[in-house]
Order: sequence, then structure tokens, then C-alpha cells
Amino acid sequence: MTASPARRISRTAAALAALAAGIAAGVVLHGSGFPGAGEIVGFFAAVGQIWVAALRMTVLPLVVGLTLVAIVGAPRDGSVGRLGTRSMALFVAMLVGAGILTFVIVGPALSLLPIGREAAGAFRAGTSARLPPAAEAAAPGSWLLALIPSNPFAAAASGDILPILVFTVAFALAASRLPAEPRALVAALSRAVVDAMMVMIGWVLAVLPIGVFSLCLDFASRSGLRVTGVIAWYVALLCAALILVTILLYPLTAALGRVSPSRFARAAAPAQAVAVSTRSSLAALPALIEGGRRHLRLPDSATGFVLPLSVGVFKLNRTVSGPLKLLFLAHVYGIRLGLPQLAAFLAMQVALSFSTAGIPSMGTVRSIPAYVAMGIPVEGVVILDAMEAIPDVFKTLINVTADMSVATILSRAERKSLSAVEGTAAGAERKAASS
Repeated sequence: MTASPARRISRTAAALAALAAGIAAGVVLHGSGFPGAGEIVGFFAAVGQIWVAALRMTVLPLVVGLTLVAIVGAPRDGSVGRLGTRSMALFVAMLVGAGILTFVIVGPALSLLPIGREAAGAFRAGTSARLPPAAEAAAPGSWLLALIPSNPFAAAASGDILPILVFTVAFALAASRLPAEPRALVAALSRAVVDAMMVMIGWVLAVLPIGVFSLCLDFASRSGLRVTGVIAWYVALLCAALILVTILLYPLTAALGRVSPSRFARAAAPAQAVAVSTRSSLAALPALIEGGRRHLRLPDSATGFVLPLSVGVFKLNRTVSGPLKLLFLAHVYGIRLGLPQLAAFLAMQVALSFSTAGIPSMGTVRSIPAYVAMGIPVEGVVILDAMEAIPDVFKTLINVTADMSVATILSRAERKSLSAVEGTAAGAERKAASS
């Protein structure tokens, strides 16, 4: 038993080392002309995709099983509904807080970045001003309609996690109204599915360093170091802002969730490694659940309801990257924005964040009309969107860290109650042993 924590810590360290090694190897192979470089990259790209596919295949069964366990096994006192309301309230509060912090910090930072007319002209000349068809505004409320899956199996096949979550919650609420015996049967079957999925996840995470190395080598070999001029400033500023807000989540979680920053860091580290290598918060869900259970002792309500819900709908990066991009482009083009415009843009980003899938590079094109509404030329948005591959790493990192943060904060009272019960039981055992 004493060797197990050491093995887990070494696995995380190995994953981080694989991350650095994969990026370094990819940069070396990028444009090197080395004989067989293409075959090497192709091999590791295939290995990385196989690893991601193995991880992804556990996500939907795990989400469904955990949600059923959390709701069907919950007492009939409305606690699940209250937890959902509290979760959404915390999501909105953190989104708005991150957006306000970004506006406050980025504005002064941009004043240190002088961009003349020539630089802005060169920036505008980088692409055409046509709006991609996918970015056209959808009918009002269409994204709400998309949450109701007309065919749950088709939604599952396409990997639409949020409609499946909505269907699963509805099914679980219906199952919770069954008589005691069939209700217990549904709960037991769901718990068995979760246990089996956790075994499979253990197999996949056992080769985490190999998957991380392969994915990072493939990514770095294609992108290299192609960032220059104004775009390099944007990428550096965005990555710095995302990292800053991610760091601030640690003291926030420690204060509101009553956990030490070191425990929170150990719990989030495996999921962060998966997030950085896959750029997918959905792919990191199994590692989030495993880390939360092991290091933070999160209850079933957190691992079975809050974490799947937050991965599906909570994207904290949207109110960091969106406002920063708006301020940056306004600075480049010399556009003045007032407080009403900034508030309206932030409100749009909060709304859009709840309809963005947890997979790489989703949501950037759909948000273009929000920038156009602020008077930003669309060509500038398109240019910066082309560079999202690098910031996507840090966007997924902040999303996954925020997911663990909200689960820790919202489970504070339940964890405290469990600790008190366990402390009382342990005291009784010691007293019995001494007598």
C-alpha cells in the first residue's frame, strides 16, 4: 500500500516529461528534411490517435453511469435539483469574474504594445474578409432545441455529450420514481458499469506517457515555431492570461473548497496532462474523476454529476480568451469600446460558453458575429483564429482545472460531513481497542 502513491506520482512526472520530450522532438523534426521524418511523425500520430480513441470510448458510458448513480441513488429530497442550480450559479459567477479580471488586466498590458498603422495594415492584409458560412448566426434558441436529442443513440454516436447528459438526467429522474426494488436494480447496474469503466480507464492511463509523447510530437512537428510579429504578441498575451487565471484557481479553490493547494494540485495534475496533450476536456474527464476520488475524496455527487456537467457546459476559457481577443483587435484597429459594449460582449461570451463542445478548436468560428457586432473587422478575427492551436492547449488546461475547482467547492459541505462521520467512527474504534 505504501508504494502505490509513489507509483502514481512517478506516472504524473513521466507524463510531464513525455510532454516536454514530445514537443522538443516535434520541433526538431519540423522542416528538418531528415530522411524518414514523415514516417516517424506518421507512426507517432497514429499511436496518439489510438490512445485518444481508447480514452474517448470510456467517456460516454462513464458519464451515463455516474449520472445514474448520483441521481438514482440520491435521497428523494430534491438535493440533485439544488446541486444543479448551485452548479450553474457558480459557473456563471466564475465566468463573469474571469471576464472582468481579463478586461482589467489586459487593457493596461496592451498600452505597452504600440502598433502603428503599417503593422495594422499588414495584419489586415493577411486574409480575406469573408465570413465563413459556419459562423452565420443561428436561429434564436436553436442551441436550446439541440439539447433535446430526438435520437439519443445518434447523439451518442456523434459524441454530443450535452444532449446525452440531458437525456440521462431525465431518465435518471424517471428511474428515481420507481419502486424501491427496480430503482435499486438500476442503481446497482449503473454502479457496475462505472466500476468496469474505471478499470478500463486504469489500463489507458497506464500508458499515459506514451500517448502524451506521441500527441505532442505530432502537434509540434506540424506547427513548429510559426509565430511572428503581431500574432506572436497575441499568442503570448493570451497564453499568459490563461495561465494566470489557471494559477488563481488554486488559492480560490483552497479558500472556498477548504482543501490545501497541494492536494488540489495532485488531484488535477493527471487530468491536466491529458488536457494539454489532447486539447480535449472530454478526454480528460476520466482522469478528473480518478484524481478527484483519490486525492480529494470527492463524493458521488461531485464525480457523478458536477464533473460531467461542468465538462459538458462550463468553459472558463471563453471569458478569458474572448475578451482578450476583443481588446487586442480593438487595439490593433484603433477602435474604442465603451463599458456598455464590453458588458454586452461579456454576456454573449457567457451564453456561448454553455454551448461549446469540449473538443479542440470548437466555438471560435461560432463566436465571430459577437466580434462583428462590436465593430471588429472579421478578417482580424479570422487571422487570430488560425493561430488557436497553441492557445488551445492552455484553454483546455484552464477548463479542466476549473472543472476540478467547481467540484471541490460544491462538495465542501458533503466532504466535511463525511470526514466528521469517519472521525467519529475512528474515535469509537480507538476507544474500543483501548478498552
